[in-house]
Amino acid sequence: MIETTGTPSVGEPRDGSYLSPIGGRGTPLTVLTPMPRRWTGFLRGILFLRHLMGAPGDLKQMSFIHFAHWSVISRFPGQQRRSRYAYLLFRSDFNGAWSKYIDAFSIRIPKRMALIWGWSFGFPGALPPGPFRRYIAANDLPVGHYYSAYPDSGVTEIAAALRVRDAFERHIGDTAPEAFPQAWRRFLDEVQEDLYSWEAGS
Repeated sequence: MIETTGTPSVGEPRDGSYLSPIGGRGTPLTVLTPMPRRWTGFLRGILFLRHLMGAPGDLKQMSFIHFAHWSVISRFPGQQRRSRYAYLLFRSDFNGAWSKYIDAFSIRIPKRMALIWGWSFGFPGALPPGPFRRYIAANDLPVGHYYSAYPDSGVTEIAAALRVRDAFERHIGDTAPEAFPQAWRRFLDEVQEDLYSWEAGS
């Protein structure tokens, strides 16, 4: 486990480089963009429907994403008077280079990015990736605190490890010694691909 404080020693600089070093394998991202208040109800409805439908398949295929969440903020905690604008807050945690992560959203799901960020001021569109990347970078908040429980593992390796654990408990568990060889073979037959993914990602 790691815990870091201060501005990003964890995560790469938001300079557009694909080669910047990263700390561990996790990179945090927090983006706050202002938007007109008249669109907050509509955007909340879109995000709520998306929540009911579950994570889209194409996002699940992006196995470098640990977490991604959008929220509409009408008023910040402790704020006495309502501000002129509402805000769209995007929080995420992912593996790999910052620019590659932003470009993946831009290239693979541009219409969905436009549907979510299109209500925010200054949104240039999701394509081409360059302006979209600069827009995200301009609204990217500095990281004051970041915690990663598994800094040396990516989403693929963690998911594989969990499947291996569950299969071990299911096949091996409290197996009697005389039944162990057969149980072990069944276990290996089920998890051999996950063991490969786990080893390849380490």
